[in-house]
Amino acid sequence: MIFILRKYVSQLFCRLLGFAPWLFVISPFYGFSQQDPVYTQYMNNLLTVQPAYAGISGVLNFTGISRAQWVGFDGAPNTNSLTISGPIPGFNVGLGLSIVNDKWGPLRQNGINIDYAFRVMLREEQYLSFGLKAEVNTFQANFTDLRIWDSPDMVFMYDVKLKFIPNMGVGILWHSDRFFLGASSPKILPHTIRADDGIAAFREVFHFYGMGGYVFFLNDVVKFKPTILYRWAERTPNYADFTASFLLYDQVWIGATYRFKNSIGLIFQYNLNPQLKFGYSYDKTTFHPTQVNSGTHEFMISYDFVTIRRGRHNIPRYF
Repeated sequence: MIFILRKYVSQLFCRLLGFAPWLFVISPFYGFSQQDPVYTQYMNNLLTVQPAYAGISGVLNFTGISRAQWVGFDGAPNTNSLTISGPIPGFNVGLGLSIVNDKWGPLRQNGINIDYAFRVMLREEQYLSFGLKAEVNTFQANFTDLRIWDSPDMVFMYDVKLKFIPNMGVGILWHSDRFFLGASSPKILPHTIRADDGIAAFREVFHFYGMGGYVFFLNDVVKFKPTILYRWAERTPNYADFTASFLLYDQVWIGATYRFKNSIGLIFQYNLNPQLKFGYSYDKTTFHPTQVNSGTHEFMISYDFVTIRRGRHNIPRYF
């Protein structure tokens, strides 16, 4: 969520970066942060930002991700998500549902998204998918629960009570079993969220995502999958995630990721069978100092309800 309240963000980053808080007080400062949750294993959670992804695997899929960010840092972000996606046979249509719970510090967000995708075949095994997203998000901020350094501070004397925020999004995705390329905007409508005193506290703004990836068959044993996810939102830092993974014996994924000027990480995923997959990733921030937290842990579980994909048996899903 984009912050207009400068002091809460300044105190947060003072603690994270090890600066003295008064350095921010003596100069004008406005803090801006990533509004939507981020994931290291985003390829298993793409539905949260790309409605055209709904149903492209050709099977009914359940995926859950739990992310504990900056472990050891008081009030650090914690995110949990569940996505359900599958095709409607005979109609070239995919449907999806995603539920996201995100909290950090005094902020709480809960979102429910419904996704619709219509797919057109361009040539054999290549499709163009168009997606629509409808979202209802709840938001609240309990500022009065905070312990403030320069108390009393009028900025934190009022909470943001539970707000219901509707939104919508669109997306397009060109894909096959071995590659994908797309763009999306999961939040189109801007919103202003006000505290109990009527003063604007936060703004929800337009988001844009670009994404792509390809699977290279190196030999009978090893496959290589590079992917990228680019995120842009008004008046926030732009981020690009670069990920490279190797699939060994169609069973074990081992990879690394780099979030530009933010963090590096490792990814491990295991296909227990053609239906069930487990994943774990670990991130470490690259900005100094990193010793104020123990990194970020992310756990994933994914289940496909059938083992037949487009007429073929027991083939691992790459995207």
